[in-house]
Amino acid sequence: MKTFLKFLAWFGLFFILPGLIFSYSSSSTWVSTGNLGSGFGYAIALFFGAIGTVLALIGGFISRPDKFWIALIVVGIIYIGSFYGYFLDNGGEVGLKFLSGCLVMALPGIACIIGGIIIQRLKPTS
Repeated sequence: MKTFLKFLAWFGLFFILPGLIFSYSSSSTWVSTGNLGSGFGYAIALFFGAIGTVLALIGGFISRPDKFWIALIVVGIIYIGSFYGYFLDNGGEVGLKFLSGCLVMALPGIACIIGGIIIQRLKPTS
């Protein structure tokens, strides 16, 4: 069972990565052209990020694979960074709608970072 949970943790972490391609693409388009287009890349990244984060955290908290916490923190930072176009180019409008959108999009990345820190703290010292 523990082997399955380790697999689930790593699978969830790698499940996040395909969505990042779409998010970086949307951010690049937004920054280079000044036009978001459909912005669907962010929604795809959020979909992959939410599912992957849940799988990674369930498997990671129960099985606590070696060095998993480092990968979790790194993927969380990369995930949040993939929304750079949305975060940086908001047209000067900082309102509740913009801030809530930022929070919703960044939530899987924030959960990965916090989960990685907690898993590292729970690891028994040798």
